[in-house]
Amino acid sequence: MANSGHETLTGSDLHEPKGVAASAINKVYVANGAGSGTYQQVAAAQINTSSVKNVNKTFITYTIDDISTAASHWVVPGIAGDVVAITTVISGAIITVDAALTFEIGGVAITGSAITVAFTGSAAGTVDTATPSAANTVTAAQPVEIITDGASTNVVKCTVTLEMDVA
Repeated sequence: MANSGHETLTGSDLHEPKGVAASAINKVYVANGAGSGTYQQVAAAQINTSSVKNVNKTFITYTIDDISTAASHWVVPGIAGDVVAITTVISGAIITVDAALTFEIGGVAITGSAITVAFTGSAAGTVDTATPSAANTVTAAQPVEIITDGASTNVVKCTVTLEMDVA
């Protein structure tokens, strides 16, 4: 290795970057492109989201045994964050009239969260979505209420997925 620059080192001659012994926990070495770098916490803006997907996202799923029965259903996400999307899928056809689902946090309706499952053309695998726009922030231990109006008929399961952007 005499008179050899680091740029020519390979395999077992490589070593940890300078300063690793003194770096703080939960820091990573970020190269600056000029042969050096720093230890830092990676900011969201530094993540290449074209190759890393769903950063800070998680999904909470709850199954309603009968969308045609008026009831309140409760789910606790277990994490703090914003409900950014709601998706439902039914396991069979509903009949007579549409089924309505609404969503609340702490007794306050989540803005833009109402979902109507149309009875016309409904079948197993029918998907409906909503994109909440306000009043959609939940704490880790705060329940989300899912309210079914019970207007439709037929006993049909409905799976609800809450997409959460973790705080």
